[in-house]
Amino acid sequence: MPKYRANLRQVTHAGLAPEQVLPLFAGILDGVEAAHLQGAVHRDLKPENILLDGTTGIPAVADFGIASFTDDLVVTFVETSPSQRLANFVYAAPEQRAQGKTVGQAADIYALGLILHEMFTGDVPHGTEYQPISNANSDFGFLDDVVAQMIRQDPNNRYASIADVKAAISRHHSEFLTLQKISRINETVIPAGEIDEPLAHAPPKLVNADWDRGNLTLTLDRPVNQEWVTALRNMGSYSAVEGIPPEAFQFNGYEARVAAPSHTVQNVIDHFKEWLPLATRVLNQRMRQEIERADFKERERLKRQKVAEEERLKVLRSIRI
Repeated sequence: MPKYRANLRQVTHAGLAPEQVLPLFAGILDGVEAAHLQGAVHRDLKPENILLDGTTGIPAVADFGIASFTDDLVVTFVETSPSQRLANFVYAAPEQRAQGKTVGQAADIYALGLILHEMFTGDVPHGTEYQPISNANSDFGFLDDVVAQMIRQDPNNRYASIADVKAAISRHHSEFLTLQKISRINETVIPAGEIDEPLAHAPPKLVNADWDRGNLTLTLDRPVNQEWVTALRNMGSYSAVEGIPPEAFQFNGYEARVAAPSHTVQNVIDHFKEWLPLATRVLNQRMRQEIERADFKERERLKRQKVAEEERLKVLRSIRI
């Protein structure tokens, strides 16, 4: 067989990044599942029996020697062997420690649960108050429920197969991500909309006027944009020289031009000056309404997203494989 540079124990001690654990564990599951599908139960899974070559990153599940041992011999090892031999059974399932118990695939699933937990925390969980994975890395806290079922005392209460373990990891991961989404939605703060358009706060001022052969040109202290011009043309109630409404003016940067007979020039200018604050007020109202609509739209979107995520979480939690 190929020579492997290290086992899982050595790799874990050297430092295994949390994001590396699940891809590596998935390979381990594949190896054990392949054995189970061939009718073989390993019964001695531990980090020392999982080998890695350092190039492909694909683990190899090794040392199936104990798979052919009798139950009586395994029990003898546990009950009477010295501490060095007993240490090999840190990952043994409860049914392997009692004579006459059936040792099947559930024993391997138990050992895999211990190994998964150890890969994140560095500790093998025994008893009821062990450090959860969520304490070591909250991003992978969803695995605590998976590990808890993998290491149940009664083998009948563990996952029935490696396929069920894979499905549970996937499902719990989806549940965890959904809960994270819901949490983010609940914590989302929609900032109060601010109108950052100067023309919506202060109207432009008329600074100059020129008339030449029937054309009046008015100069403002600053250029106006299309939004302000649209507001000017939709002011509602206003007074104007007959035949020269706001729509008659053409705007270009600082200038507004309109055709005006000589005898109307002053009246046109006076009305135009009255329109300036009205247009600014209309623009302010329109922009504020737009902000309110956008705010309402965003809140409704978040509400729909939350409902959808809660429904998804409900379905995920109801699935039984």
